[in-house]
Amino acid sequence: MARRVLAQGGEIILREVPDPTPGPGDVVVRPRYSVISPGTERSIVRATRTSVAEAHEYPNAAYEWRTIRSGAVRGQTRMPQMPPADAASLGYSLAGTVVAVGDDVLDLRPGDRVACSGSQCAYHCELVAVPRSLTVAVPEAVPLEAAAHVTLGAVSIEALRRTGCRFGETVAVFGSGMLGLLITQLAASAGIYVVALDTNTERLTLATALGAVATLAGTGEEGLARVRALTGGFGVDAVIVAAADPGSTLVNFAFDLLRPGGRVVALGDFGMDLDRKRFFAAQATFVPSVAYGPGRYDPVYEENNVDLPVNAVRWTENRNMGHFVRLLAEGRIDLAAMKAVRVPFAEAPSAYRALFTDDSPLTAVLDFGD
Repeated sequence: MARRVLAQGGEIILREVPDPTPGPGDVVVRPRYSVISPGTERSIVRATRTSVAEAHEYPNAAYEWRTIRSGAVRGQTRMPQMPPADAASLGYSLAGTVVAVGDDVLDLRPGDRVACSGSQCAYHCELVAVPRSLTVAVPEAVPLEAAAHVTLGAVSIEALRRTGCRFGETVAVFGSGMLGLLITQLAASAGIYVVALDTNTERLTLATALGAVATLAGTGEEGLARVRALTGGFGVDAVIVAAADPGSTLVNFAFDLLRPGGRVVALGDFGMDLDRKRFFAAQATFVPSVAYGPGRYDPVYEENNVDLPVNAVRWTENRNMGHFVRLLAEGRIDLAAMKAVRVPFAEAPSAYRALFTDDSPLTAVLDFGD
């Protein structure tokens, strides 16, 4: 039996569950570290106070399985495992050691070091079975604690890709939480200038240390003037809204910051009462950034391990994951600056209590021990 972290009634519980066995294309992994995603998991825990069913991120009973592949032929039939009925799943980013693999997994063996993604499989648990499409190898040069951030890394990479920004262009990143700071580093390493916006001055200081060329503490005219001066009067090429805001102030300020024809990428949870005049004035393109990249929420790709051809889709979620691990190996990402709190797995409830405080750390890492 393995212990698993779940949310129930607004609290964190540890429950024993049967050890998984590998299905076709699966990799059974014993995690060494599992990263808590503060924004997502805080919302899930709080939602269980009123409804466990509505707290499930993915999959859930109400999820609409859209046809995204041909419906004219018999396809693969594996579907993601549903979460418990009485508690919500937590966790989607971990790293550890392979224990066993399905018969048709060709390139991984027991003892290999891997990083895994997926809220339907890579949860906070002492033993997990993850499809090969949601697993990437980790070289010896990369610490497993760093590799455990693979999902947050892939989410950040995909958001930056969605901007379409190139070398020499400027992106504004709204929110200097874990994702915003990762995006800042990724953009800076690619030769893209970053303007960081947050109300937390300490996090803005950190954003500057990680590569931001300018910071904004609010959405006023002064900040707008600074950005225009920085960009030759044009405005930024793109904005990534990586912050949570129940109102629509952030998204409409994003339009103000844009150069004509720029792009706004929706990553965070914010209001969508768009100001038509500001939207049209920016001639803006407004796009979502969906999780870790193409392939996400597609059981044919994930559970059945049917890859999307590289000549058609250059960067799938698995290729984004692998690129993040490569950036770690090359020393292009500084995770130490985030000062994640490391908590023994058995004390997981205390980690969540820390993340629910006003002065919460950027993230916490569950340590399963040797």
